Amino acid sequence: MSSSKIYSPAEWEEQAATWLSFPHHKINWAGELGEKARKFYFDLILKITKFQPAKVLVPANFSLPESIEKKLNSQPYKTEFLKIPTNDIWIRDYGPFFVKEKGMTKIVETEFNAWGTKFPPWDKDNAVPAKIAKKLKTPVTSLPFIFEGGAIEFNSDGLAITTLPCVYGENRNLQKDYIKIRRMLKKALGFRDILALPNGLHGDHTDGHIDNIARFVRNNRVVMAMDENPKSENAVILHEAYFCLKTWLTKHYGNNFKIDLLPLPPQKQYGKEILPASYMNFIFVNNGLIYPKYYPRTDKIAQEYFEKVFPDRKIIGINAKDIIKEGGSIHCLTKHQSA
Repeated sequence: MSSSKIYSPAEWEEQAATWLSFPHHKINWAGELGEKARKFYFDLILKITKFQPAKVLVPANFSLPESIEKKLNSQPYKTEFLKIPTNDIWIRDYGPFFVKEKGMTKIVETEFNAWGTKFPPWDKDNAVPAKIAKKLKTPVTSLPFIFEGGAIEFNSDGLAITTLPCVYGENRNLQKDYIKIRRMLKKALGFRDILALPNGLHGDHTDGHIDNIARFVRNNRVVMAMDENPKSENAVILHEAYFCLKTWLTKHYGNNFKIDLLPLPPQKQYGKEILPASYMNFIFVNNGLIYPKYYPRTDKIAQEYFEKVFPDRKIIGINAKDIIKEGGSIHCLTKHQSA
């Protein structure tokens, strides 16, 4: 644990709940894709509530299908639906950071502008942390800069990883403020060091979130995506990330660390966009782990890897081929609340 009085528990630590925002955007989730997305959400919520409670933000006109309500009521853990307005589903990015200070849960919020003003509007999403804090009667620390939850990955030892394009760039923060932003993140979230990798995955419209590149699985063990195809734009990005991670982990842990590699699934094109599919977008739940499935051959490799690294957790895959069409996956659309 970090020596700071403020502590950000690692995602593998005990959780109080998983937060989600239900898909209702009239353009993004219209027609067949919207129907598939809502079915996916109910499936994901049913998987989560085998392990822990779920809290779901829904619009004012939301009604739960009776068949789903019966299934949810038979789950070991409760699902709570809260009528808090949102623009879209990506609560990992605009939702609150839950931190501990002297044993008490507090909320930290940053400014959200839909990844550099790419997808307006975002006003309702930006207001979510304060509304959740009011519901939970939890104090809030507000940080006056653009940053997203999917842009930071951390262990329970005060170490965190991000990517530079998610800290400063067009319609984000100014480069000259990087050191100040880094210092404020460390103070507010209880980190002792932050590594900023040079780039994220090719095609990631978030500007390259870390939760598609690398994740801690232990304090001194990281799993990261890898692409050995020499023609892939991700190959160079990920090899550079590996070198940076190795150098940084050596600084903190000497030779006592490990970097595991998992292949990216095939990167599919949807319209004009490359979809940033990655097994790094998994989520922890209490005594379990849920990962996105994309392609049978690489899904099998991911399943075997997670079972090996987490023998005491139930490993569950969920088909994410449709939800990735809007640019994100299950880590992007969930937010963990530590216990």
